[in-house]
Amino acid sequence: MPEVGVYKRRGLEIWLEVAEDNIELKSSGALSTLASPLLKRVNKMLRDKKPIKATEEEVVLSTWFPPIPSGPFQRAIKAEMDILLKRKFTPQAVSMNISDCTLNCSECNIVGHEGELKTKEVKDFIVQVQDLGAITIGFAEGDPLLREDLSELIDCIDKKKSITSVFTPGPLLTDEVAAELKEHGAYAVMTGIKSSIPREHDAARGLKGAFDKAVTGMKNAVENGLYVSMHTHVAPKLVESGELAKIYKLASKIGVHELTIWEAHPTWKYKDKKELILDDGHRKEIMELYRKANTSKEGPRIFYNAVFESPELFGCMAGRRWLNLIHSGDLTPCTYVPISFGNIREESVEKIWRRMCKFNEFRRKRFCVMLDEKFRSKYIDPFSVSDLPISYKDVV
Repeated sequence: MPEVGVYKRRGLEIWLEVAEDNIELKSSGALSTLASPLLKRVNKMLRDKKPIKATEEEVVLSTWFPPIPSGPFQRAIKAEMDILLKRKFTPQAVSMNISDCTLNCSECNIVGHEGELKTKEVKDFIVQVQDLGAITIGFAEGDPLLREDLSELIDCIDKKKSITSVFTPGPLLTDEVAAELKEHGAYAVMTGIKSSIPREHDAARGLKGAFDKAVTGMKNAVENGLYVSMHTHVAPKLVESGELAKIYKLASKIGVHELTIWEAHPTWKYKDKKELILDDGHRKEIMELYRKANTSKEGPRIFYNAVFESPELFGCMAGRRWLNLIHSGDLTPCTYVPISFGNIREESVEKIWRRMCKFNEFRRKRFCVMLDEKFRSKYIDPFSVSDLPISYKDVV
């Protein structure tokens, strides 16, 4: 059984055992007992989800997770060990909502549109978050492909420290662009699909032809050697109508590596929260699809954020493992929580991150804070759209 070393420090060694029917992390050393909760979480992920790729040299579990072994994965292990040993959190997952957009999506949650951050500002931010421990850096919300400096920004990311993802709705993801992303070291591309029915997707995106362009874009990314995830935000209607299963079939037909299922969150465009929030019955149906897909040899795997952010794995990552940058330079705990804890034009990322980590609401949450009605009613609902992002000074 091949063994691949993934982490080593005084008192602890962790390695990966790869067999045809089993992939497992194991450890030895004086600190092995302390590392046990971490290994248990990762091994649960390895058992419950078929990987995108598994060879004797490398395992690619998900588009959201660094390959094993790799520099970014070693940093992930170190970050989790720091949590166990020192209760020290680092921004492992970093997203940047710093791009314009050609669409008008019905569920848009982008805030802080004022101006566009300059190339140097973004580069400085990337250096700072990598120094703090970032293992995944994503160019997200809006369409990063609209930024003329995107390739330059991707080049700035040290690939020995972090993997790079590009979230794009797809209209600009031509074969040439996909090839350029691969050339500059992008790891994965995520493209959202609102419906398997073209006209419904186009209506949700506010752009005629958006569906066909998204499908073509995903195919271009796959053909150019990028890992590709079809991404869908799931509201109750998508489950009740059976549309989610059809979206999975579409993902299989296109040939993407993964379908990402992300529970819909209340946004400033929606007044009726019931339209967006799933109940236990909806989640049960999603889990049935999740288990079926991830135990089948055919079709793409499924990443479901409610599993990854469950109490058994990592809990809510906002302000604990996740940091988000928006157009104005403000830093928020994630893409969905519109609270700014500081601006990179005024303070260092580390200072803002430490302030964020002290916010008690993020310390206690074992599931998404934006799905907690008490959290929303206390910290979000009292403010209007014109107040977004909300200053931390107004909520602490």
